[in-house]
Amino acid sequence: MSKSFPILKLPRLALDEILLTMRPFELFQFSMTSSKSKIILKYLLRTRVNLKYKLEVSTDNEPKITMIGPDYTFFDCRITSDKLRSEKTEYLENIGGKSDRIWMYSENVIMDWMRLFQIVMELFNFERHAVILCLDTFSDQNKSIIDFIGSQLTSVNACHFYGKIVADQDVEYVLKNIKVPKYLKFQCKLSDQFQLKLPNNIVRISVSDGNWLNYSQLIQLKAYELEIKGSEITNVELNAFLISWMQSECHQDLVHIGISVNDTETVNAIFDLPHERIDNDVIRQGRTVRNTIIRMRGGIDIKRNDGATGTIYFRMDGDQLMLKMIVFECIV
Repeated sequence: MSKSFPILKLPRLALDEILLTMRPFELFQFSMTSSKSKIILKYLLRTRVNLKYKLEVSTDNEPKITMIGPDYTFFDCRITSDKLRSEKTEYLENIGGKSDRIWMYSENVIMDWMRLFQIVMELFNFERHAVILCLDTFSDQNKSIIDFIGSQLTSVNACHFYGKIVADQDVEYVLKNIKVPKYLKFQCKLSDQFQLKLPNNIVRISVSDGNWLNYSQLIQLKAYELEIKGSEITNVELNAFLISWMQSECHQDLVHIGISVNDTETVNAIFDLPHERIDNDVIRQGRTVRNTIIRMRGGIDIKRNDGATGTIYFRMDGDQLMLKMIVFECIV
């Protein structure tokens, strides 16, 4: 064909069908061709209820925007300062779906990452948002990055913190300015003075380097699920925690907890409280306090004063022994 195809002159229904066959990156490119194409695409993407995407943004060495479509297709755009990687593309087809990955060159990666973020937010309809903050990478720009994310997203489903430098102020600033109702993951370094203050229960908190998390902090954590590794909490303190739970003094909404055991030789100190050991041959079914049905084998049961049961197991996670407890409203 010697002439370009006048796609915008097609009847609306025909144009919509063509656009619906495009992958996210192709839709993004189409939106950049003219203001009219942007308006058409924005209307299509925001009115089709089955075109809801999940958004993940990251501030790694190559800041990226990732979109996950309703059919598990991935679009991953990375901003790079390496000209050799500029315009590089990857297209993969996996069992779960298809994925596009592209690299875009920039002399100011954070600024252009922000521009791409704004365009994507304007065009697409997202049902979930996740933020991955690599706090070491652009440490001198963390505040402006957090302010920008807060201007685009007042609430995110999940926020992951990564880094090896002490980041108390940055983490506190995020939690003060962005609501995270579901999932917080701490894979970063925090000082012993750090205090995690949450106004309401969230779904899950995961801590992989819990040097800062003492017994007082543990008692005050507000989450349905807790996963804590690397803390200095002792077995005697774990015993005190379980007793407080049994007396309904803390964590009445707890569904699951996993916490590393530092001293494997004094595990019995944890169970200096009323408990019942269930034979491993016994398989039971329980309904959690959030109405999830789980089948279990064996374990150690403790009872709360309102009738709820906590079933405790020990599992190895790498080189760490983990105490895990699942809370049930009823067990059959």
